Amino acid sequence: MFEKFTEKAIDVVKSAQIYAIEYNHEKIYPEHLMLALLNDSNSLIVKTFSIYKIKTEDLKKDIINLLNKRAVVKPVEFVVFSDSSKDIFERTIDIAASLGNMYVKPEHIFLAIWDYPKLELAKVLKEKNIDLDKLKSMFYNVLSSNKNKKITHPEIVEKRRRNDKTDSIISLIESSDSSKIFDRAIAKLSTSNYEILGTEQIMQSILEDSGSDLSKILAEFGVTSETFSEKLKEISSRQAEFGDKQIIFTPNALKVLMLALDIVREEGNASILPEHIILGLLKSKKGIAYNILKELNVNECLLEEKILQPIEKQKNETLYILRLAKQEARRIGNNVVGSELILLGIVLEANSIAAEVLRDLGVIVKDTRDIIQELIGVNDDYGSGEITFSQRAKLILEDSWNIAKSQNKTKTTADDLLLAICNQPDSVAMKALSRLGVDALEIRQGIKNRLEGFTI
Repeated sequence: MFEKFTEKAIDVVKSAQIYAIEYNHEKIYPEHLMLALLNDSNSLIVKTFSIYKIKTEDLKKDIINLLNKRAVVKPVEFVVFSDSSKDIFERTIDIAASLGNMYVKPEHIFLAIWDYPKLELAKVLKEKNIDLDKLKSMFYNVLSSNKNKKITHPEIVEKRRRNDKTDSIISLIESSDSSKIFDRAIAKLSTSNYEILGTEQIMQSILEDSGSDLSKILAEFGVTSETFSEKLKEISSRQAEFGDKQIIFTPNALKVLMLALDIVREEGNASILPEHIILGLLKSKKGIAYNILKELNVNECLLEEKILQPIEKQKNETLYILRLAKQEARRIGNNVVGSELILLGIVLEANSIAAEVLRDLGVIVKDTRDIIQELIGVNDDYGSGEITFSQRAKLILEDSWNIAKSQNKTKTTADDLLLAICNQPDSVAMKALSRLGVDALEIRQGIKNRLEGFTI
């Protein structure tokens, strides 16, 4: 039932449970829920009561008087929901759905409480000259008007920094894990009428390594050097490879390789594997090689899953941190991972050098979460859309990748991510750290001290 409750709504339920135990009640009643709803001084509910000149503390006293009439059992260590509370929870979901809200907020609980028949709480408000029908109507209007309102992440509107694609591609070609692929692909140009490297030559080169795990996976989907070459012979035009201009790579080949670079960075690898190139091809959905995969009736989702399985089994700090960051994005109803959620992912990971440095500086999960939510807001109507990275987050991933490569690492680590965050002074993450009383200098020195004293 509570999977559709926002974190604030869950907090209301937890607080109600605490109130029930505190007052020695075996069950959680609507009065406990109402007390919990009055805890947040910044909530719409409390602010509404203030408009009616009702003091929260006075209202709490009246509710406590109602609770004192309930039977008590001492001591109480475990409580259950009363039938009335269960009915209210079911009603909250119906109210949220009727308003077009995907998730249940505290305000929905409030409305459900006042909709419950024969509730003594209603008498308390009537005695204070509050028009309940007018109050409920106002809440319905507010929640209904907000159903399509989405908070935009502050980093999503940033312009992408001009990326030097040449340097990135040269780095890719020179990588020991992929250099042989490109050597073979470039050699194929001498036997063709083309001077520009396309996706089809790259794919042929990958398939020629028939003994690799990747080639075996592709063979399971009917993609072999022979089947691919046969399909390639049927193609008389390279039009699918070109956009407006020709460069050393066809535009679509370049796009595939840049997507492969993004995938590598997100996985925390410092070198590019043939697997990443295939994943980039599947993500691009363009070019001759992709078209041939379609003609061979390859199940793209299944192939992607098969390729990712061995990669995701590897213990990788960055991959785990970004997974946590995406979970946090879903928790706050956002489909964008910004710099601040990468920071929170580092804090949540807890075991890395970077997490230890932050912990030493007094950075803890609860404070970090609270400040981040203040900075970027919360959306309660998040669906199941794809999680993307803000432009600033992409810069951090790119920078951390470069930091790892400069140190000849095979994988990026949490400290690389944290150092990359420190290189972005205008990011939301650094604003959050500043609010927490931490600066980049302290972090850099903390990482340096940890690494110098670290023994393998």
